[in-house]
Amino acid sequence: MIRVTNELIEDCTHRGWWGNSTLDAEFSANVERVPDRLAVIDPPNRGAFALGAPRRLSYRELDARVDEFAAAMAAHGVGAGDIVAYQLPNIHEAVAVLLACSRIGAVVSPILIQFDQHELEDIFDQLAPRLFITLTRFKEREIEANAAPVCAARAIPVLNIDRIGERALEPVRRSPVGPNDLLTICWTSGTEGSAKGVMRTHNQWRVIGMMMRDGAGLRDGDVLLNARPLVNMAAIGGGFYSWLICAGTMVLHNPLDLALAIAQIRDEQVTVTFMPPAFMVSLLKDETQAARADLASLRVLGSGSASLPQWTIDGMKARFGVEIINFFGSNEGVTLLSNAEDIPDPSMRAQFFPRFGRPGLAWPSMPASGWCETRLVDPETGEEIVEPGRTGELCFKGPSLFSGYLGPPERTAAAFDDQGFYRTGDLFQIAGEGEEPRFYRFEGRSKEVIIRGGFNIAPAEIDNMLSDHPAIREVAAFGFPDDRLGEKLGVAVVVKAGEAIALEDIVSYLRDRHLAVFKLPQALLTLEALPRNAMMKVLRWRLTELFQEQEARERADA
Repeated sequence: MIRVTNELIEDCTHRGWWGNSTLDAEFSANVERVPDRLAVIDPPNRGAFALGAPRRLSYRELDARVDEFAAAMAAHGVGAGDIVAYQLPNIHEAVAVLLACSRIGAVVSPILIQFDQHELEDIFDQLAPRLFITLTRFKEREIEANAAPVCAARAIPVLNIDRIGERALEPVRRSPVGPNDLLTICWTSGTEGSAKGVMRTHNQWRVIGMMMRDGAGLRDGDVLLNARPLVNMAAIGGGFYSWLICAGTMVLHNPLDLALAIAQIRDEQVTVTFMPPAFMVSLLKDETQAARADLASLRVLGSGSASLPQWTIDGMKARFGVEIINFFGSNEGVTLLSNAEDIPDPSMRAQFFPRFGRPGLAWPSMPASGWCETRLVDPETGEEIVEPGRTGELCFKGPSLFSGYLGPPERTAAAFDDQGFYRTGDLFQIAGEGEEPRFYRFEGRSKEVIIRGGFNIAPAEIDNMLSDHPAIREVAAFGFPDDRLGEKLGVAVVVKAGEAIALEDIVSYLRDRHLAVFKLPQALLTLEALPRNAMMKVLRWRLTELFQEQEARERADA
């Protein structure tokens, strides 16, 4: 089900939300205007996790690299409309692949470098890509060799970036695709365990970049440190398109390392970065690192993916003079933000967001004033909530929303209400004083996805993989709070009579099934029965409570 109709295109174009440029056209304009400006900088530790020395490329040099990648893909038969999947860390080649796919009109589907064979099989069976692009190794993992049997079983050719440039290739012509054609299929964790492909056009990405530009106060030539994997909204919308729209310099970082990030901010004079809460929490709790940190160049620091502790916003302002912008969003294109312009009080910015697009509410920043519509509805009845004190599901409508999910049309249809609002599954309350309270306050998620350090984990996927463990009778995964990562993953088990199981046994079992490392549980809760409601559905929130009670008892006994 594709939601980009001619009527929607005409309306969004008339309002100035969508334009006439593709990703390749936007990038090429930067190449023409600032050819010698530094465009992208590899992580200085590149050699520790991938082949090749770190490179620093100007826009002119990056453009040549894009041509090289486009030619390599075309030599594998890739053309307009074909799907190209890639699994790469944050190195300049990932940027080149994104741009090269746009140049030849291919649809690009980025995959987390942490994903193993289990996740690749699920994604490839849904995607059927024309080509898979990867590298030889990431840290100690042989990435190409690991993916080879999955690709071979599906007759998917593999292009290794470490071998591009070994032979001369014919240059390719630019594709005639348009701004409302599909550009990406990104992956989000489905509540039932299978990943969902989120389809987005050039214009749906471009408007995210414009909202970032105006909401975060981006400037021409900004130096942006990108530490998020270039696979989804946080990095492609927050990092890549922010870089593109201000013709900036992208400083790549991989994997997230506090000391290295601080050094890059200082050495490259970074002006903008978007970090997970773990960065701020770790920095403020590590007095040695905080004392060494030089953040004088940093003008914009954004955070998102998990609830931000209030003390971190206060602490970053007091210690470093840095104002934090709190972002709330999703792969589907929901974008709320709290900046110092709209919400000057740092203590409010951790949980409060402007009520975007509400009639009669004016805000200084562009995104809050009219680029979208929002409302809260009762999750059970669908009744709109207009007064404070009641928790409701945030529903969102606007030009940044995705085109639909890959696969059956009913999957997309179920995500929208009868008025065309996307149902986010996130819970808020209306808050603030006066006749028209001005804020939304985040309350939690109605969906069960666990967000660990910015990575989404569907608990049902873990349940399914452990359901046939020989020692387990019942199992349910759950999330529990963590100051640094936002959430961690635990599993609750009911063991079979006469059996015993330890956390290490469960982790080993999942490793043997090639599950991504970040999905491995970090806590075990053993119960006589799982808590369920009248419909026999497991109450995961109750598992979180039981685990916290267990932790409290263990601390008291220590």
